[in-house]
Amino acid sequence: LKLRSTIGKPTQTSTKQRTKENPTNMVSQSMTAPKPALSKRQRRAQGPNPSNTWQQQPRIKSSAARARAYMTYAGLNDDKENDGGGKFGKTTDYEGKKNKEEGNKNKNGKNGTTEFGAALLDPKLDLHSPEVKFGRMLGGTDQRSRHRAVKALKEYLRAKADLNSGSGISEMDLLKLWKGLWYTLYMADKVPVQDKLSQVLAELMWCLAGTEEDDEYAGQVYLRFDSEQGWDEDGDVENVEEEGEEGDNDVEIMDVKYMNALKDDDSMDEDDDKSNDGESDDGGGMEAEVDEDIKNANEKHCRGAHLVSLYISTFLHTVRREWGNVDKHRVDKFYTAVRLMIGEAYKYMAKRHWNLGIIRLFNDVLYEQALSHTPNGLRFHLIDLCIEELAKANQTADIPLTEATFLDCVEPYFALASKAVDKNVQKRVMDKLLLRFLNEYSFVSDVALREDSKEHEEEKSLVFSEVHVGTVAKFIFEVASESDTDERYRKALYEMHKTYVRQIRAAGRDVLLEDFDGAEEGDDY
Repeated sequence: LKLRSTIGKPTQTSTKQRTKENPTNMVSQSMTAPKPALSKRQRRAQGPNPSNTWQQQPRIKSSAARARAYMTYAGLNDDKENDGGGKFGKTTDYEGKKNKEEGNKNKNGKNGTTEFGAALLDPKLDLHSPEVKFGRMLGGTDQRSRHRAVKALKEYLRAKADLNSGSGISEMDLLKLWKGLWYTLYMADKVPVQDKLSQVLAELMWCLAGTEEDDEYAGQVYLRFDSEQGWDEDGDVENVEEEGEEGDNDVEIMDVKYMNALKDDDSMDEDDDKSNDGESDDGGGMEAEVDEDIKNANEKHCRGAHLVSLYISTFLHTVRREWGNVDKHRVDKFYTAVRLMIGEAYKYMAKRHWNLGIIRLFNDVLYEQALSHTPNGLRFHLIDLCIEELAKANQTADIPLTEATFLDCVEPYFALASKAVDKNVQKRVMDKLLLRFLNEYSFVSDVALREDSKEHEEEKSLVFSEVHVGTVAKFIFEVASESDTDERYRKALYEMHKTYVRQIRAAGRDVLLEDFDGAEEGDDY
């Protein structure tokens, strides 16, 4: 019975017997005791764990490589960057493999930019034609398809705006285009991709730019129009070319109908009253005005400064229209897009040697489309970035800004400083533009004094070294003394003038003014 009861049961050994058989067993059990779990703070102090950091792309070790990977995946890298010579450094093996695959696709004509871009280069196509369908491509769900459409848009706009083969671009075409580009930017993810896309959209204006001679002519025409000289009763330009110069008959720079669209409200009302003489007051004049606006919006334009200003105008119009649909999570990338667009506009002015006609053309667009309208968030952002972006453009300009051209560039903001309906907007201009220029970017600022004390400067300064601060102070005094200045703002403008004068005396210097025909420093010229 004992034998039967022990069959099938495991043999039991005592602790002493196990110790005799394996004397190191007890020691090993005591040495392999479980370690206490680390707290969250202790794990954070140890740093990132390589085993669970970027498992899908283990070769990414830096933020620059990560940003480059984001843009490669989004299809926004340039050819130089894909070859390893981009601004983010050497391309990783993972990205090289992806770029090679994309290159093979392009050669085969599948999912590449070759076949897609070639289909958009026909300048006879319209933006609303079924063959192009930019709205569907720019508002699609695949980000690579959207970004391929943006890249193909460069060549299309360049061909469309060409004087010889292009059919021209109208304001309505640009409004439709910006509707799609807005959603392209709206759906862009990751900060490097958003910044790159905003930069590409801002640089699209150079596809619409004309030559320096064309823009010089356009500036002269706009100045003549702005001063209401050189226009006959039919609205045609008279004697636009200067004496001794031959006009370029092959280049049509300014369209009279487009110029009529840029007129201020008073002049438009006067023209409408003249054109609508004899009409009944039953709404016929209003209908005629609406028809004229539609006709102007569909008018085709070729390359030049006027088309660039129209591109900026439609962009600001789109931003102002869609501003209420932007949430707090996406507002930063649209702030960046506005900053880059205004920065490129100032660079365009600098490339055209600060032509007065082009400056006034862009200022009118900026004031009519953004600064004179709500929302205040957009206006505040434009006021904040104005002086900084203007300083960056002046830093790389061939001809630096003087006090005259500087005051021309900031003319719309002086209108807000003297006549703004909202006092918060006026205070923003005083603090973020006039006072900031004096304290950070003027020749008498502490920043300029510290830079002058340095023996060697590695890079060019952002200080306006050719802008006479005393002239700016005098202009502020004149604005405060004008009869149409709002009484609420006179005291603040006079105080700002006194602040300028005190700063100049404290610095003990100012930009030296050259004599013109015997004029001395401080004289009007």
